[in-house]
Amino acid sequence: MNDKKNDKLIKYLLPIAVIIILFFFNTLLGILGIIVYILYILFMARSGIYKLIGSVRYSKGDMDNALKWLKKSYESNKANPHTAIPYAYLLLKSGKLDESEKVFSEILGKKLNADDRNLAKSNYALLLWKKGNLDEAVNMLEEVFKEYKTTTVYGSLGYLLILKRDLDRALEFNLEAYDYNSSNTIIQDNLGYTYYLRGEYDKAAEIYEKLLASNPTFPEAYYNYGLVLVKMGEPAKALEFMEKSLNYRLTFLSTITREEIEGKIEEVKALLGTPQQEEQ
Repeated sequence: MNDKKNDKLIKYLLPIAVIIILFFFNTLLGILGIIVYILYILFMARSGIYKLIGSVRYSKGDMDNALKWLKKSYESNKANPHTAIPYAYLLLKSGKLDESEKVFSEILGKKLNADDRNLAKSNYALLLWKKGNLDEAVNMLEEVFKEYKTTTVYGSLGYLLILKRDLDRALEFNLEAYDYNSSNTIIQDNLGYTYYLRGEYDKAAEIYEKLLASNPTFPEAYYNYGLVLVKMGEPAKALEFMEKSLNYRLTFLSTITREEIEGKIEEVKALLGTPQQEEQ
């Protein structure tokens, strides 16, 4: 505690005292002191500033610039998990597996508080999944889930349980997730897709209608609803939603590919007897 108090004295009170003394001797020196102090504060806070810029770029869908600014944030303060974890996650989402794994390994090798460690592990589990280690990824998320129940963990684990095709367990978990946060779009999609795989199409449609009312911005919502509509005998409506899914960005963490969507669209067109249109 005393060390923290001494740090604050050095960082804040001492510079202010120096500035006051400078003003006492010369106004211009005092103004110069203020400018230097402001520059010092900005320099010390640069990691957070870079992270903020990166977050804004990410929210606008500008992945390349988001990654650039988060990299600057990480490089200016590698020891801080609040800069390292978002950077490693965005590397993963961009398909840079090796770089992402390196950053995750570095941060998980440090002494972290429980929340930061669980956050890092919950993201690292997605990397394990993408490397083909589904069982290991599920085990890690289940370990995290014991003490770190968040909407994000519910969403990630809920989908990985679907991938394991243990649909009874997946339904149980995704219903629990829905009780935890029924307005989250990923959780809604997981539950709707689980119902679809179980052949419970009416229940799946009910979930997807609620989901699409919130105008989700990820392609799986529209594509998966299209799958449900095909099974319910509405291929024309299914085609509309599947084509709409192509308007949304696919990333390395997307659960479908553009090729899968386009292939299914052609299947639905064949059901409708719709001639394939040439690319313009």
